[in-house]
Amino acid sequence: MRFPRHRDESGFALATVMIVSLILSMLALATVDYAVGSQNISHHDQNWNAALAAAEAGIDDYIFRLNENGNYWQYNAGNLPPDGNKAFIQYVAVAGSATNSKFRYDVDASLLAASGVIALTSTGRVGNAARSVRVTLRRRSFLDYLYFTDFETQDPALYTGTPFTATQAQTYCAKYYYGGIGNQRDEPSRTDFVGDSDSNSSYCGDISFVGSDKLNGPMHTNDAFMVCGNAQFLGHVTTSWTGASGKLYRDNCPTSHPVFADPGGPTYAAPLTMPPTNSALKSYVAAGTGGCLYTGPTRIKVLSNGQMTVKSPFSKNTNNTTAGQCPKNGTGTLPADGVIYVQNVPSTTTDPNYTNGCPYTVSDGGGDNRAHPLGLPVHNDTTTYGCRNGDVFVEGTLKGQLTIASENNIDITWSLQYNSGVAGTDLLGLIANNYIEVYHPTSCAAGATTSSCNLSATIPGETPARTTANTSPTIQAAMLSLSHSVHVQNYDRGAPLGTLHVVGVLAQRYRGAVGTNSNGTIITGFSKDYTYDQRLKYLSPPYFLDPVASQWGGVTWAENKVPTGY
Repeated sequence: MRFPRHRDESGFALATVMIVSLILSMLALATVDYAVGSQNISHHDQNWNAALAAAEAGIDDYIFRLNENGNYWQYNAGNLPPDGNKAFIQYVAVAGSATNSKFRYDVDASLLAASGVIALTSTGRVGNAARSVRVTLRRRSFLDYLYFTDFETQDPALYTGTPFTATQAQTYCAKYYYGGIGNQRDEPSRTDFVGDSDSNSSYCGDISFVGSDKLNGPMHTNDAFMVCGNAQFLGHVTTSWTGASGKLYRDNCPTSHPVFADPGGPTYAAPLTMPPTNSALKSYVAAGTGGCLYTGPTRIKVLSNGQMTVKSPFSKNTNNTTAGQCPKNGTGTLPADGVIYVQNVPSTTTDPNYTNGCPYTVSDGGGDNRAHPLGLPVHNDTTTYGCRNGDVFVEGTLKGQLTIASENNIDITWSLQYNSGVAGTDLLGLIANNYIEVYHPTSCAAGATTSSCNLSATIPGETPARTTANTSPTIQAAMLSLSHSVHVQNYDRGAPLGTLHVVGVLAQRYRGAVGTNSNGTIITGFSKDYTYDQRLKYLSPPYFLDPVASQWGGVTWAENKVPTGY
């Protein structure tokens, strides 16, 4: 009998099991390998992000040291500081970090004197990852604001006896709105000093923002500002007044509805302290560093080709021997370092710019003669000028970067604009010890509102002569009045002058008036159209003055390639 043959398949099954096992093993190994690889990538990502945080820690470290020691900018890899900080030459650990985060930094202070900025490059390292950040540092500055005031009240020097004399106003009004008795300015319905009474209606005059006012940029006042109407504040607004009932402005009209860009604005910010004078710029130019020193009343017209036309009769020695620069009666180039200072005529006989008295007889353009070397005031103008004062009369179109400072006043006699507009590199700073004024000659007494009060804005000797008032001028500049205000001459007389267009910065000790209004409607002078020049967040006119003891902070930030060797 034959039995059927059975095939033995045990070998095939064993092979199949081995193949499946091999595949599973390979998958397991791949999974482990992927996990290990992902772990490495994850660690790298963590280190990459942590390196940026370490670089930021370096920036914070340097700013802290700089605010603690205002001269810390002078230290670098070749001049280490006495506090033992070695971050200039090697990596140092981030304080309080549980990881191996480190940073080091490099400082470039070469532009500090001219532009007020320090360039800081901070590099952070964690493991094998390194990242660098470059920031521009600047003190909190007047240039941070379209509009800045120390006191939101009328300049005490402008009081004429009703209700105070100028001397009395200096006593009672040159104070902040807030404070205790004897330490705040005189206000109605309030006891401000011992013996104060409102029965005589003697109190200080504060100036309001009105419904037609629009500020297109940031604002700060050390004082409490007043609003009457629906003024528009279209930038960040701060005040050093802590306020009452949560509203950090004063409503001079109970139905005012001002518009603020920031919800809940304005907010509190620490005060900025103004330097007492611009004498630092006078000392700088007097040292013969490349600027122009002019003496006595000086007329400057900046030109769109990078030159300027100057008339400065009292000037003898401009402290600049470079050919073509600092013309005293003609046209030349702007000074190389971009600084002009106009001083009063010296009273010391040994000074190279000394002149005795006022030896000039100049026509005022209407048949009368003036001792003023520029023939001012113009015929029938009620304004007065000192013939030996360091006053600047300026207008034109600027090509380049320039700061003009005066020992007395700066008068803007017509529009003053940039050749490239606000998109280029042209920059102008105006710094007056006393007033910065918009030129407005008038023939009538204060309070007169007839159009016949306005005089033509011509300056004696101009060709062709102007036949109109200085209406709706545009001023593109950073303006700083250290002791008084930026205002309009004879703002309270004559017909309305249109709109004052300012692009830049308006900073002043006291609030300066530019016109009068009735319920927000302009009666005399100008309405306001003020716009911040955004470039001033990180640029500065040459040698523009900083506040006293202000804090440093970053104004620009960019990630850079890690320096070689780091």
